[in-house]
Amino acid sequence: MSIFDKENFSQDFSQQILPIYAFPQLFPEPTTLTNTLATNSIANLTTDQKRTLLFNVQQPFEVPMKEFDNEWWPLVTNIWIKFSYKNHVNGNSWKTFVCRFTKHFESSTRKQDIPSEKRRKTKVRTANLCFAKIKISRFVAKQKVCIERFQDSPDHTHNIEESDKLKRSQAVRVLVEKEAVKNYPVPAIINAVKEFGTEKLNLGMSVKELKWREVANIKYKIHGSQNTYLVGTSKLTTDIQDTILFLKKEGYQVELYETHHQSTRGFVFAQSKQLEKLQRYGWLTLIDSTHKTNKYDWRLFTLYIRDGYGCWDVGAHFFVSKEDSDTVAEALIITRRFCSSWKPRYFLADQSSIEAKNSDYVAFEFRVKKISVTGVDDDILKEIHKFPLPIQKLIVNEILFVNDRIEKGKELPGEQECTVIFCTVHVMRTWMSKIYDSKTRSKMIQAMHKRTKIGCEMLVQESINDCALLPIKRYISRYYLKNIHQWALWARQHSPLLLQVTSTNALESYHSELKKMISSQHGLIGACNKIVALDLKRRSDSDYVAFEFRVKKISVTGVDDDILKEIHKFPLPIQKLIVNEILFVNDRIEKGKELPGLTSLECHCTFFHKYMLPCKHIFHEQLYDEINKAAENRKLTVSELMERTRNEYWNIEENGNEKEKSEFMERLKTCLDPILKKK
Repeated sequence: MSIFDKENFSQDFSQQILPIYAFPQLFPEPTTLTNTLATNSIANLTTDQKRTLLFNVQQPFEVPMKEFDNEWWPLVTNIWIKFSYKNHVNGNSWKTFVCRFTKHFESSTRKQDIPSEKRRKTKVRTANLCFAKIKISRFVAKQKVCIERFQDSPDHTHNIEESDKLKRSQAVRVLVEKEAVKNYPVPAIINAVKEFGTEKLNLGMSVKELKWREVANIKYKIHGSQNTYLVGTSKLTTDIQDTILFLKKEGYQVELYETHHQSTRGFVFAQSKQLEKLQRYGWLTLIDSTHKTNKYDWRLFTLYIRDGYGCWDVGAHFFVSKEDSDTVAEALIITRRFCSSWKPRYFLADQSSIEAKNSDYVAFEFRVKKISVTGVDDDILKEIHKFPLPIQKLIVNEILFVNDRIEKGKELPGEQECTVIFCTVHVMRTWMSKIYDSKTRSKMIQAMHKRTKIGCEMLVQESINDCALLPIKRYISRYYLKNIHQWALWARQHSPLLLQVTSTNALESYHSELKKMISSQHGLIGACNKIVALDLKRRSDSDYVAFEFRVKKISVTGVDDDILKEIHKFPLPIQKLIVNEILFVNDRIEKGKELPGLTSLECHCTFFHKYMLPCKHIFHEQLYDEINKAAENRKLTVSELMERTRNEYWNIEENGNEKEKSEFMERLKTCLDPILKKK
């Protein structure tokens, strides 16, 4: 059976080529005529058919040289490997190729004296599995390539799929390289190559065996050379200098600092637009660090804020060589110097390990905060400001002698406290491992979400008293009994923003996206390159959200058009919240839930406390009131009609004659019979 029968070529192709192979005696110049016909026929072959034709060559055929190099040979580089060649004086040449399963090159051997645990896991392919050969002759004058079977070599002892499993062709590798340049994830590259190769290029058989590891290696090879500049120099000092020059060129304010007593270093960098947002929206600032962003293992800290459009953006960054309180506090001092009007009221920190106390932010407040007070001369106040905050307070207290204010628990005039609050998500993650008794942990979670201080403290105390495990009781008493205001939500009930933002998930998402772009092999300059790119993307996203905030109108089914018009008067985020609550009303009605029984337009649910917007309970109450009002109006209308009918009847009964009475009854019967008549 010929190769064409095996691969089910089209009817036209079989009719034009097979007769020539089967009956060469009918043609006086078989090779020339065959080549001519084959050249005419191969013009319409698909890529899979071309590969099949080059797999087992039955008869010689010619192809234009340029077409062969670009469209034919890249399809079968995984099948054939060069065996011998000869170049002629006139520029012509020929090469013979042998099947890769022949394996005519001997495999290398292992190096001696290498411990077994350090040896790479390799395997040697079996040789001499196939002896198929072809000969390719190039004719420069004609710009033709002639492909023929070499002498009497046999067909392949395997099918073409086995060759695809052994190695990928150059055509497939080129497709992978084109997609790998775009820096997509490896699975996305594989899917794109398979889809495009199958549907557009008819390379279904070639891309079928594409492996994840091969694509990953090609991607690394391409981006390894492209990302050389991200690695930076081998010297840390030079890398820091290059990084600072790069950041300044990108419009960032940068300051390098050292803490001599700790022998630590770091540098702070922020852009002017970021500092403007930090000043305006830094009342609540998220702070978190991430590791494995550079080869020096310097930690990256990010200050994250939410702007007036509900969009998260970066306030500032800083790298530190060591994550200790003095080094971090110094970075925050420099940030405060960059943005002197930044007055954070709350730091929301990722305290997954609350046992490590928040000395970073205590140190920040200790050294940064300046007391503000009336009744003290400005020159004296400047001298007082040279002391740490606690000393400032003591001195001012003595100067003013305000014992009566202290007895009443009043704060000093003009002073604003800066409180550190903990991420509720990470606190609960810590509890999963530390408070391993499920009942105790459940009670602690209830205490976290309690809205009153008294209720929260009672639940915490109950958790300690009812827990039978002494280590858990000690753990709760030591780390969570005295700092309830930092992790419990009762201390945040005064601020809807604090209730909306209870975790550092937004900042975790930013760091997660950043770490997909960078490597622990990069230098500081490489990490900052990617940080600048991501910051630019964040600012672009923020601008887009700001544009949509007042312009975009939500579209939804199941809400009356008149109501939707009123909703459209709100900004887009508020529109989404209100529409969701309205749609939840239908669910409440379907589930047969009773009315909330609200007496005013206020509710005690979480949604109302978070956003100060009408919730599903308020909408349910209002909807029921409207239905009741409509039913009540109908009842009043029927009562009024009946009353008017009775009045008219008694008027005629008292003053009219018999004829008027009978006419009235007939008219009344005529009007009511169609309504009262039973079907």
